[in-house]
Amino acid sequence: MGIKPSTGLKPENSDPKSQKNQVQPEKVGDSSSQVWRDRLQVFMKEGPCKETYTVFQDCVEEASEKKKESIGKCFPMLEKCMKAHCDYYQPILAAENAALELLMKEEERLLAMLKGGGCKESFMAWLDCSEEAEKNKQDFITKCAGVSAKLDKCLDAHSEYYQPYFAVVKTAEEHMENEVQAFFSRKQP
Repeated sequence: MGIKPSTGLKPENSDPKSQKNQVQPEKVGDSSSQVWRDRLQVFMKEGPCKETYTVFQDCVEEASEKKKESIGKCFPMLEKCMKAHCDYYQPILAAENAALELLMKEEERLLAMLKGGGCKESFMAWLDCSEEAEKNKQDFITKCAGVSAKLDKCLDAHSEYYQPYFAVVKTAEEHMENEVQAFFSRKQP
């Protein structure tokens, strides 16, 4: 149920080799969305986690080619590095936390919905895994990647019933993206 950083940290360019090695220059007529995404790429590649970010991009690309879930496998290493260098990555981490706060405001309603419907069993397995990871001080994303992927697949299969859930998650993801975009719009290229 967490925020997946898929919109801002995944490579946009379809040519992964050029994505890792260069950032497209700003051109007249480029959308502001692409401009801030380009700035995000530069920010990530110039920061203390640049090597980890490159490994993250390779991991996402490989998972995508194999049509496998990438966040549970790829993001923990990048997130760990970003948290270790939180002084540099503060704008990204703050945006993620703000988005999570939006989800928490709707937590009670979302939990009730997720405990019903066609994905009740998948959700309960996800919840059990989450609680076990917290209890044992394990990394949730790594430990629960499999049950998270099953839950996501189930939610997609029952998307009509779970539409209110998707709306809240989309709002939180858009909030995160807007926060990151605002930071990079203020930041000089």
